[in-house]
Amino acid sequence: MQHKKIFLFLIIFFFLAVPSLEIQAQSVYGQNPVFKNFTSRHLTEQEIQRVKAVKQLLHGIDSKSLQQTIDDLGKTHYPQVNLEIREAMAKTYADLVKEYNVVGQKKKDWLYSMVCLNMAYIQFGGGQGNSANSTSLNRLIYRKLKEYLPLHALKQHGLLYSLE
Repeated sequence: MQHKKIFLFLIIFFFLAVPSLEIQAQSVYGQNPVFKNFTSRHLTEQEIQRVKAVKQLLHGIDSKSLQQTIDDLGKTHYPQVNLEIREAMAKTYADLVKEYNVVGQKKKDWLYSMVCLNMAYIQFGGGQGNSANSTSLNRLIYRKLKEYLPLHALKQHGLLYSLE
């Protein structure tokens, strides 16, 4: 139980700290000549169509505008892989809403937060999603995310994190 509390604390901290870290990274990278290649890149028309499909699957959950989402992806080191991750999360969420007939904004928000937590768990090198401490919902989400993620997506340098 103690490990679950620590894990949840770390996940919450991560989600709260990421926006400030992103701003700091942008200002540091923008000023340091070593990081000159850390610039926005424009998404292709095909990638923009894929972003639109993700936004459609997350209608009512994702409050960012289409342009903001496109801009955010363009600022990442690996826009293509980040898009693939977002697609996997959106498809997992949409599948679960449909399969379990999830209704009500509060339940949908909670379900999407569970998908986000499980994606973070995977990115932090989490196990197989079948431990005795894991709920059946977490195992299902984990399985669906792994099903939708391309094999190469999480092998990309810089997308897996370690707290060691």
